[in-house]
Formats: sequence, structure tokens, C-alpha cells
Amino acid sequence: MKTGFAEINGTSLYYETKGEGQPLLMVHGYPLDSSMWDAQFEEFAKHFQVIRFDSAGSGQSRAHDNDFSLVDDIKGLLEYLGVQKVHLIGLSVGGNLSMDFTLANPEMVDKLILVSTGLLGWSEFSLERQEYQAKLKECPQSDGLTEVVNLMCKAWAAGPFRSVDELSQDFIEKYSIMLRTNLTKENGKGKMILPETKTIDVAENIKVPTLIVSPDVDFPEFSAISQFLHEKIRASKMAVIPGTAHMINMEKPSEFNRLVLSFLK
Repeated sequence: MKTGFAEINGTSLYYETKGEGQPLLMVHGYPLDSSMWDAQFEEFAKHFQVIRFDSAGSGQSRAHDNDFSLVDDIKGLLEYLGVQKVHLIGLSVGGNLSMDFTLANPEMVDKLILVSTGLLGWSEFSLERQEYQAKLKECPQSDGLTEVVNLMCKAWAAGPFRSVDELSQDFIEKYSIMLRTNLTKENGKGKMILPETKTIDVAENIKVPTLIVSPDVDFPEFSAISQFLHEKIRASKMAVIPGTAHMINMEKPSEFNRLVLSFLK
């Protein structure tokens, strides 16, 4: 395995790469880091040159002090590594980012995998999501980290319809550690530059083969987003992994890995 820091666009991005063959780039969700792919990294590296990285301000990567584009960061990282074309997989915010990268650089993407993906421009949020957001705002600004982490574990690891106690405690502990690590990182001074056009308005322009992996006990809008994208992206397939909330790849890694490898081969 090779690790390093890529000096890109005024910041330093931590990355890891392992394996040989077609490059496969993994884009994590927020507020997480590349360790969310631990159950995939070694397995996928048996078949591909796997690349994972901490986005700016996450994990071991430095935050931006100037205005920045995460799409440009991905392109800069691939250029730094000498990679011209990749399979691209992203979860949640990382899914939306992967779509934006594909739309901006279609010649650089072979296949696209969207997992519990968000969608910039989506405005139909469930009552359960609204209740979660309200509780999050009520958390104390100081000394409230434990409360925030517990609330986020319930919302994103268990989902709105299950208890954390129903899940593997190893999964919950790993997810909690990621949250604590990244929620306490210092923010940079730079502002994120979003695409001029919302992803929802141009999703139909994605032409590469796409696998949409959807949960079934997540906030309901994520199933709706998956179905919407499946209808818009003509070269897409959609799969639901039963008994999963937002963090599909961490909750049921064996099923997830088989599904992804089958699509990529």
C-alpha cells in the first residue's frame, strides 16, 4: 500500500492506494473520512487499483483557507497520481460529488456507483428528517459533542425507524469515532464553490454505466432520490440492500462488496 499527501489547490490531501488494474476512486460522506471504506479497501484492491482519500478538512487532510471546489480537488488528485480514467464510487454527499465530477469530466469516468446518494437541488424532505434536523439544532453549542454524536448515530447508522441497539456495536463504535474525529477538526477559512447548475437539473446528462445502491430503512427521501436518478440516468441499474440505513457499505459489507464487484467486472 502506498500512502502520501498530495499538495493540491492550496491544501494537502491525504490518500492511500493499493492494488493493480483499473483505478477505482472512493469518495466518502460527511462528516466522515476515508476510513469508512475499510471493509472495501482491501477486498477491492484484489481486483483494482483502489484509491481512497480524505477530502479537504476531513481525516488527515488540511482544510482550505481559500475558496475551493471539491470537484477540482478530485481532478487534481487524479492528475497528481497520473490517473486518466477511473471507476468512481461515492456515498451520500460523496455520491453527489461523484455525479458532479462525472458531469464535469465525463471522459475521466468509466463506471459510476452511487450509494445512499444525496442530490443537490432535492427539496422534498421527510418528516423524520425534519425532526432530526430540529433536534440537531437544539444540541448545546459547547460540551454537546456526545449528544451530537449519539443523535447522528441514531439518524445515519440506525436510521429513523430502528434503534442503535439493534446494530453491531463494532459498527457503531467505528462510526462514532469517525464522527468525533471529524466534527472536532478546525474549519478552514475558504468557502466551498458549488456547481453553477444544480445536480438535479442535469442528472440526465450522466451517460456512463451507473449503479445506484439504495437503503431501505434510511430517511425516506434517499429511496426517492435513488428512484429519481434511476429514471433520469438511462444507463443505470438500481439495487436495494435490505435491512440497511445510510451507511450501507459499513452495515452490510459482504453484500455490498459482492454487488459492487459484480457490477464492475
